[in-house]
Amino acid sequence: MKILPLILKNLLRKKTRSALTIGSIVLPLLVICILGTLLRALDADPSGGKGMYRLIVRHKVSITNWLPGAYDPKIRNLPGVVETLRMNWFGGSYVDQSAKNQFARFSTSDADRLLKVFDEATVVEGSEAEWVNDRSGLLVGRQLMKRYGWKLGQKVAFKGDIYPITLELTIRAVFSAADESGVYFHHQAVEEALPRVKGYVGWYWLKTDSLAATERVPKQIDALFENSSYPTRSETEKEFQSMWVSMLGNVKLLVGSITTIIAVVILLIAANTMAMAARERVTEIAVLRVLGFTKEKILGLVLGESFALSLFGGALGLGLFVFLLPGFREGLVNSPMAAFAAGIRLFPEVLALGFGVTVAVGLLAGLVPAVRSAQRPITDGLRQVA
Repeated sequence: MKILPLILKNLLRKKTRSALTIGSIVLPLLVICILGTLLRALDADPSGGKGMYRLIVRHKVSITNWLPGAYDPKIRNLPGVVETLRMNWFGGSYVDQSAKNQFARFSTSDADRLLKVFDEATVVEGSEAEWVNDRSGLLVGRQLMKRYGWKLGQKVAFKGDIYPITLELTIRAVFSAADESGVYFHHQAVEEALPRVKGYVGWYWLKTDSLAATERVPKQIDALFENSSYPTRSETEKEFQSMWVSMLGNVKLLVGSITTIIAVVILLIAANTMAMAARERVTEIAVLRVLGFTKEKILGLVLGESFALSLFGGALGLGLFVFLLPGFREGLVNSPMAAFAAGIRLFPEVLALGFGVTVAVGLLAGLVPAVRSAQRPITDGLRQVA
């Protein structure tokens, strides 16, 4: 007698229990895959590799400390530096301080250089020239335009908190990029409203001509300003992004801990189901032994049922994850966490993680019940008949 038909027959014998067990695997596995995707997205490079040629120069003490704008020509003249961009975080609020109205607001002293440094971005509505030539002009991400229903030429007001001013800006251009959740405007507009900040910038963004320059230039810049009143810390774009992520706490440890707990819970549920099934079938297994089933076949039968349940749950969980991922990304794009959406995609390693959890649960959950069933004396099962 073949084992596979028996496995399927036994799974269908208790349909409700099998369905609940599969469901208990599907939903936690979906959560594991989503958490894994978020974690992987934090390390992803949404620029398509162009971020490897970008550097950030900030104050050595803290990114909240300003740097002189006069550093610009000294940095630009270093060998290997193709372009520089002076940037500031404006912060503030749009409409109100609620979470739904939070998005990135940057000002730059070099509007004409922005799309040269971030050359993966392109203007899809309006024109770069209109934005560059209008000091009260605004460059807006395409997704943000869609989120608020803004139109070209519309005026948008931002109330500052770091800068105690309110700016009324006009949308002159719309850009497309991996991250379309922010806005950019001229820092000159901030300086005109608040003269005391003139001549200072939050940080510099650089573009280099080679990976060798990306490795060499940070040391040269930091050495250049080491003994000045405004020492610098230069780092790659990836290191800079990691710094922001670290402000959220040890995200990797948190996600790893949650994933482990979920996997253990799945294992316990599946193991309990298989143990119950094995206990209910002591007599049946004894009869199979009498009919000639070896211990190895009994082991394979019980372990196969556990593995089949886990595979069904895993297949449904991974399928549901793949189906829901685009909607999940779209939901992030239209939320205050839009910046995280840029790195969201289907990562093969996340699918491998989900499959690995599925296989591990199937084998480990069924191992103990399978061994016990195979080793139990035939007389113990037949005694229950009498």
